[in-house]
Amino acid sequence: MQSNNPVLTRVETYSDFNRPMTIRGAIQKSVMLTVVSAVVGITLFFYCAMTANANLAYSAALVGMFGGLILALVTTFKPNTAPTLAVPYALFEGAFLGGISFVFQLKYPGAPLQALLATFVTTLVMFALYRMQIIRATEKFKAVVMSATLALCIVFVIQLIMQFAFGSAIPYLFESNWLGIGFAVFVAVIASLNLILDFDLIETAAAQGAPKSMEWLCGIALLATLVWMYISFLRLIGLLSND
Repeated sequence: MQSNNPVLTRVETYSDFNRPMTIRGAIQKSVMLTVVSAVVGITLFFYCAMTANANLAYSAALVGMFGGLILALVTTFKPNTAPTLAVPYALFEGAFLGGISFVFQLKYPGAPLQALLATFVTTLVMFALYRMQIIRATEKFKAVVMSATLALCIVFVIQLIMQFAFGSAIPYLFESNWLGIGFAVFVAVIASLNLILDFDLIETAAAQGAPKSMEWLCGIALLATLVWMYISFLRLIGLLSND
């Protein structure tokens, strides 16, 4: 079985009827990892706010982003490492969230709270749409969302290379204009639709008797999507504030 989530695109599972994963187990681990990230992020955010330490926030955001990316890639190519790396991954994501949220708070006061509320409400809505089968994870749906996700990943990699190597950016696409805002909306929509793929992944993996370690992998996938959603809303709110 191959996942449609960016974190799990190369993961294959096998049947283990002695210790198969369960939907409840995957949900519990997803919630635990999300709580770990939230606690770390909130703690770092308020520490930076109390000490007015913007440098720490920038450093934490960078370390968290690259650390989380590395661990996500490791678990993608070596799924058996997921139980060991899941919590460290959540810690890195928490550092990233706390740091980037404080940076945005300095520039756009109130933006992190708005993005958090948008992420929470969107998650509930997408889950309801999935449960009521209003949005179904058909093969065509998966192919479209996967293709869009891959294309966005390539765009963001190019943007990072240009920013860190040349101090520039892709023209207009990341600016506060109609094109930049439209692109930010598109990113937020695709990030949100990835939740449907995550929900389907959990149900499908459990139905096929995937190994117990897949619960941690599903937790990493769901957390990655939630973080992506939050950052997408954060960017969108920032661009709208500038507009």
